[in-house]
Amino acid sequence: MKIDYIVYLSYMKKFIITEQEKTNILNLYEIIGEKLSPDNLTSGKAQQTKEYATFLNNYYKINLPSAKTGSWSDKDYNDTFKKFMEEKNIPVYVCKKGDGWCNDNQEGEVGTKDIPALKAAMFPQQQEKINTINDKSYDYKLSNGKYYYSNKGLNKWIEATGKGLESIRKNVKF
Repeated sequence: MKIDYIVYLSYMKKFIITEQEKTNILNLYEIIGEKLSPDNLTSGKAQQTKEYATFLNNYYKINLPSAKTGSWSDKDYNDTFKKFMEEKNIPVYVCKKGDGWCNDNQEGEVGTKDIPALKAAMFPQQQEKINTINDKSYDYKLSNGKYYYSNKGLNKWIEATGKGLESIRKNVKF
């Protein structure tokens, strides 16, 4: 192993890293709007960004590239994430250089210190109710405010629309 750098931590311990490790560490630091490295795009933070961006795409019927790339530095992603949190009255935190909460290189990233509220707003606990006794041909399901029907016993749910939706709302008790 070739030793390229000796790094001193703030508490005066040292460790040795290679050129590749140095590159990986430096690539962790990105500025909003800049392209992230492949290593960063497979990180845990990137996976979480993909999850959040996918939710935002579905919620707003948009197409944020971050849902596929995992890029947390994407301006559209940060703007949409901020909009969602403001709508849900979740305290928004925008990273600023020297704020003591975020790293200096995270300036402009949007987040919150109230993670439980964010998770509850994005991923509410599933509330499902199923009615299998209303009639002989169909089963009915109410899930997160949407109504579904399925042929009796098949559990292949189809979202109800139009007159069928109105009929289910009026006649099926959950």
